[in-house]
Amino acid sequence: MAVATYRGFTLKSAGQSTEVWQVKIKNHILSGNKAAVKKSIDWWCDTASIIDPKEFSAVEAKREQATGMQEQFAGFTLKNDTGEPNGWYCIFNGRLIKGSKLAIEKHIEKTILELRQAKAAAKK
Repeated sequence: MAVATYRGFTLKSAGQSTEVWQVKIKNHILSGNKAAVKKSIDWWCDTASIIDPKEFSAVEAKREQATGMQEQFAGFTLKNDTGEPNGWYCIFNGRLIKGSKLAIEKHIEKTILELRQAKAAAKK
């Protein structure tokens, strides 16, 4: 059995496995993976309410399900980590721009066109 201490609480591994950890908070025994148990301890220390580590594991699973997308447009990388229609972003001219993919593409096209027109005007 492995033992660790986190924020004044003693964490113990359940059985021979180091995958499942337990902590006792106010006569409640909470168990789960080590990261989720630590989040439960953090939650208790910050809010004085007990949250089961399984709830934190469920949130992590939802985050992992979100498919990240990435596309190239005019030499710039457009990314969407959430899968939402307006969740696109790009670093353009040193600035972060966010919105729908179409709006970002239009902004990039417009800026490139303006730069070309400015260069052409400067040559005349």
